[in-house]
Amino acid sequence: MAKKIVTVLIAVAVLGGGVAIVASSMSSGVFSLTIAEAQSAPERLAGKELKVTGDVVSGSIRRGATPFEMDFAIADKEGRRLDCHYKGAIPDPFAEGREVILQGALGTDRKLEVSKITVKCPSKYQEAGIAEDRYDDYYGKKYKDGHRNP
Repeated sequence: MAKKIVTVLIAVAVLGGGVAIVASSMSSGVFSLTIAEAQSAPERLAGKELKVTGDVVSGSIRRGATPFEMDFAIADKEGRRLDCHYKGAIPDPFAEGREVILQGALGTDRKLEVSKITVKCPSKYQEAGIAEDRYDDYYGKKYKDGHRNP
């Protein structure tokens, strides 16, 4: 009888852990969207974590009350613009005109509250003679099994 109770308790614990893992992974998904997609449904996306890529708009960077706070905007090739707010350490290569990948939550005011900035650096890909639009594929294959020594 005691063996059955222990077996049932272990099964319940394993099942509960599995449900918790699945539930947390489903709720923490990050949407990768274009600026147009992010702007098209701000009510539906409000508060959800998403990634957006664009170029930092010239003249849009405004430093905040602290050195680790700023407002800026990104734009896509069609000129659609997304206003952003960031608190945190600003990456060294961050500058006007640079392409960035932003992760954060869209507010109901249609402003992206940025939690992470990744600055794309095309110069390192140009050294390899790879066109910027093909670097993901090239480096994905090159480092498929991890970094290799030359």
